[in-house]
Amino acid sequence: MKIFLIIVALLGIMIFTNPEFSLASFSPPDATLPEAGTIPGDTGIFEGTSLIEAITIIINWALGFVGIFIFGIFLYAGFEYATSGGDDTKVQAATKRMVNAVIGLIITFFAFVASNAVLSFVFQDSVEEDEVKANISNISN
Repeated sequence: MKIFLIIVALLGIMIFTNPEFSLASFSPPDATLPEAGTIPGDTGIFEGTSLIEAITIIINWALGFVGIFIFGIFLYAGFEYATSGGDDTKVQAATKRMVNAVIGLIITFFAFVASNAVLSFVFQDSVEEDEVKANISNISN
């Protein structure tokens, strides 16, 4: 037990003295103002995002969260399997839940592929090259 505590203490010291994790590497943010008449970049606002791109982003995020949820179910089933204590009904229930989670992950993967394929196929001709995209400079002029 003493060796474990010594190792944990040494790892803690190494982590907290590493310049990447400590405040020694802190640099203040750039507070300079942009030039007059320019719009600052990296604002997190989707400038000029079309409806098709927005739908694609929403579908991809939703399927990503579904995949994370199903993976969590798989981990929970693994925990149930590990703590079943040899009880056959618990082992069978956990095994069935794991199989169902894997099937769910496969279905989610194919839904992701199919949705991206359908959206790119259906909307490929609807986006024009010289499409006017909405952003702050277009609105203010």
